[in-house]
Amino acid sequence: MLAGKSFAHRLPRLRVTTPMLAVVVALFLVSTGNNSFWSATASAAEISWRENFRFAVAIFVMLVAAFTLVIAPFGFRFLFKPVISGLLILAAVNSYFMDTYGVVIDAGMLRNTIETDPSEVDGLLSPVLFWHVLGAGVLPALVVYWLPVRYATFPKQLGRQLLTMTLALGVVGAALYSHYKEFSLVGRENRSLRYLINPTYSIYAAGKLLAAELSAGEVALRPLGRDAYQPPDRSPDGKPRLVVFVLGETVRAHNATFEGYERKTMPLMAQEEIVSFDSVYSCGTATAVSLPCMFSRQNRSSYDEFASDNRENLLDVLKHAGIRVLWRENNSGCKGVCARVKTQNTTQMTVPTYCNTDGCFDEILLYQLDKWLSESQGDTFVVLHQQGNHGPEYYKRYPPEFRKFRPECRSNRPQDCSRQDLINAYDNAILYTDFVLSQVLKVLKSKSDRYASAMIYMSDHGESLGESGIYLHGLPYLIAPHEQTHVPLMVWTSFDFRSERGLERKCMRQMSDDEYSQDNLFDTVLGLFAVQTQVYRPGQDIFAACRAIALTGR
Repeated sequence: MLAGKSFAHRLPRLRVTTPMLAVVVALFLVSTGNNSFWSATASAAEISWRENFRFAVAIFVMLVAAFTLVIAPFGFRFLFKPVISGLLILAAVNSYFMDTYGVVIDAGMLRNTIETDPSEVDGLLSPVLFWHVLGAGVLPALVVYWLPVRYATFPKQLGRQLLTMTLALGVVGAALYSHYKEFSLVGRENRSLRYLINPTYSIYAAGKLLAAELSAGEVALRPLGRDAYQPPDRSPDGKPRLVVFVLGETVRAHNATFEGYERKTMPLMAQEEIVSFDSVYSCGTATAVSLPCMFSRQNRSSYDEFASDNRENLLDVLKHAGIRVLWRENNSGCKGVCARVKTQNTTQMTVPTYCNTDGCFDEILLYQLDKWLSESQGDTFVVLHQQGNHGPEYYKRYPPEFRKFRPECRSNRPQDCSRQDLINAYDNAILYTDFVLSQVLKVLKSKSDRYASAMIYMSDHGESLGESGIYLHGLPYLIAPHEQTHVPLMVWTSFDFRSERGLERKCMRQMSDDEYSQDNLFDTVLGLFAVQTQVYRPGQDIFAACRAIALTGR
């Protein structure tokens, strides 16, 4: 504190007013914290030093004025410096992740961050992040803290701030007017550019998220499918049905396929009688959205995460129908989906064979599952939520014996590796998932005397691996690349299951040629268990047509 006062006394001529400092901070934020915005804007507007330079200047001036307009209302003693310091540090954190991974800090990303676990956060930390935040955020904030600022009496200060806001608003208007045609064309065709304005868009997204949470309040849980039941349609000696849904993490369809990819990342599944779907798309680009969405009655186009949080889901409907449900978790949580069913978390299973200081490999999901299935009776639905390919440390998602593709990227900063090394690590993780799926089938086949079994594998969303300079996932769906929304879907069924449900493999393979999304999961699972309820929609059940063909003989 004494050092700060000494520094201030040595700089009497540097005493500034709040409007001056607001403009300087706005200039700093626009110049240093918005590289992603400028890069995207330059591409969208075809801006260069020789062409459209005046339009670039107009954008710059407009942003500086707009930031000044945002900062000016806080220009009062005891409020001004804390707000500016917070903005500088927030902008530094945001710019690191936006520039490094090509992500957007929107409401979905914030929700995903809040619901993540410490191990995932640790995977994103690095010395580079520390130095970036220190240099671009903390040090400028300290300069602001030490800088002498001249405040007026409250009435005069209020008038000063109102004048600043008026002038800033005028500059924004003048900048827009000077190149209205360009602003109109670029803005209309590239609405996603607003997502990249740092840090104002992340603040807006946080406010939107908070407002939605507060408005939701203590809402009573809305029932769903309470009329669900299973008709006695099987023969007296028919076996109970067992469906295991393996919920993958961050696996994109292009790298997890039997055909169309130069590598055999799923050799074991290729040997099984698997029905693989080539055109399946996720509900979101982050687990916090895709996971609850795929289990909800809502479709992606109408999905409301807050309404979903307060309504029963697919697992509840299965329970209403008398089906036993088990959720096994090896990720950052079920996002509320499994709140009312039996849940087993791998953090409670200390098994050295499968676990280390970085967490547990996905084989932990099968630990003593055979025993649990032997003790249970009746129709059963099991969800295995994988760690899968959660990045950026893909190399931590598989045991050493699965390091087939080398050299592999062993860093939490994928841009520091060659793209091929990054893909090698990513593909090794898929190779391990292939092994885990083979072990699931091994368990199901061992229970063939007790159950008619099926396995479904679907990833929650995809992943960007450096295409167009974008890494990881989580971009708004409107602008998300194909790699983040195109996901794998595979289905395996035992002979008894197909016979009991009237499913022919030929027909199932024909269904795989069509396009689907995670919207189809809800009704497809209900159809596999023959659940009757008013919330069932046959048109979204992938295999409903096959059962209809079996019944009519056509």
